[in-house]
Amino acid sequence: MNEEYENRLAEIRDALPLYEDARRLEHTMGVYRECVWFSKKFGLSEEDSYTVCAAALLHDITKNLSEADAIAICHRHKITPPSASAVMHQYTGAPFAKEIFGEHIVTEAICSAISCHTTGKIGMSMTDKMLFVADFTEVGRKYRSCRDIREYLHGECEKINRNEKTALSRLLNDTVKRIIGFTVTYLIEKGKKIDPDMILAWNAMVSEN
Repeated sequence: MNEEYENRLAEIRDALPLYEDARRLEHTMGVYRECVWFSKKFGLSEEDSYTVCAAALLHDITKNLSEADAIAICHRHKITPPSASAVMHQYTGAPFAKEIFGEHIVTEAICSAISCHTTGKIGMSMTDKMLFVADFTEVGRKYRSCRDIREYLHGECEKINRNEKTALSRLLNDTVKRIIGFTVTYLIEKGKKIDPDMILAWNAMVSEN
């Protein structure tokens, strides 16, 4: 990655302790490391590497905000608050990050990845999918489902040459579907709300086959 991109990432990393507590920072850096792994294994361009790594650093930047502050961000940016409060940070993260760091650092591609990292969405880009997966598979996630999917992803990736783009894309898509399928089933079993974007993401991913 070139010096300009590295400097941008350093600026974000230096500022994160102002917005995230130690536990949240540990998770954030876990997601970041997983996205660095994606960048290398999938042979991403410098721009795509920057996109997914910056999105990883910023994806939970509003997670620790109070509900009142999160609603205020929604109002400022004319965002309809989600029905499930657990995914509020997905919708507030990108506009808040852009307020802090500016459009030269928080690009539209970064905003896209942040804005679907919990639920997915229709028409996810490769970097959108990578952040979505990394948020679930980072090594700090100790749940059995997270461990199983992480082991599956990393194990299968080792069997594929980085130049086999079609095979890598197929593996990424399959991992996204596994995560959505597990999450939807879990939410149903627990009697919790499912964000509509996750259902739409599932249908879109299945339709790609």
